Amino acid sequence: MDFYSSRYFKKHESDYKELLSEYRLKGYDLDLVTNYASFFGSLANYQKIIWFVRLRKGVKIKFIKDRNVKSEAYKFVQSLPEERIGWILKLHRRYIIQAMLFTLWLVVGTIFQYAIK
Repeated sequence: MDFYSSRYFKKHESDYKELLSEYRLKGYDLDLVTNYASFFGSLANYQKIIWFVRLRKGVKIKFIKDRNVKSEAYKFVQSLPEERIGWILKLHRRYIIQAMLFTLWLVVGTIFQYAIK
């Protein structure tokens, strides 16, 4: 499932770079993880998209100790048309499903481990 998600991101990588570039050009707040995630290849795909997902959903994010992310950043991401942001939201749902399946696998494995002993 991770391979499929990575391929999906790779398919939309140019869209991501375009969105990130536009976001940076407007001077909006960007966290360090999102800013440097591009150096980690497909290992950091989730970190690349979660910033935009949280802004889209309106989650309050601390930018620095004394200040939240400016409202203009939220407005920008929330005003994006579905064609530009929809693939990120879809990929985020895939990562959530992937995490749930992994957790289920761990729980079932642990139960079987103790049941066998």
